[in-house]
Amino acid sequence: MKATVRMQLLAEQLELKYQRQPIWKIDQLFWSQGQSIWLQGKNGSGKTSLLKVLAGLQKPSRGRVHLQTTHTNPLEACCYLHQHPYMFNTSVRNNLKIAAQGQTAAKQNKATRITEALAWAQLESKADQAAQTLSGGERQRLALARAWLVQPRFWLLDEPTASLDTEAVEELAYLIQDLQKQGCGLLVTSHQDNPVTALCSEHWLLNNGSLKTS
Repeated sequence: MKATVRMQLLAEQLELKYQRQPIWKIDQLFWSQGQSIWLQGKNGSGKTSLLKVLAGLQKPSRGRVHLQTTHTNPLEACCYLHQHPYMFNTSVRNNLKIAAQGQTAAKQNKATRITEALAWAQLESKADQAAQTLSGGERQRLALARAWLVQPRFWLLDEPTASLDTEAVEELAYLIQDLQKQGCGLLVTSHQDNPVTALCSEHWLLNNGSLKTS
């Protein structure tokens, strides 16, 4: 899934308000493919809202987000993954089939990609198991595998390690490290350092309505 065109996401004059009260204001933000960033902030600081705005899933009160050097819509290049990913009430394999429905590849190629996604996420032995019976770590890996089928350039991971045990976090970190090797941009929120945040070379802090980048 290596990207052939390196993209940069740019946000300008971003502002978010809730019931007319300012949550955060960011004059300018750059995020390039290949950058891995750990975003921190207190509860209620607006981290989740920022991720959703950057992914094109939520409109800011002011400002815009766009991709430089391409006409691709952020929704097509970005993937936001929630802390508690939704599982369709069917098997693991069928969850992947649903994710692949929007792809234009031939049916045979889709089947191959689904098999590859199962192997990539280390879920081959769980393929026919009901997705809603998976453990927390397995759910996160399935969510990553569903997104992997779509081949986003930018991954926004909202508290992916929350409530996971040490082994599950390490398994998740292995997949995220592979995404780095594929040239993807990663923006991860987490309250504590762990094997996933250790992969990030940059640190952003959302505090008192402003974003500090390093």
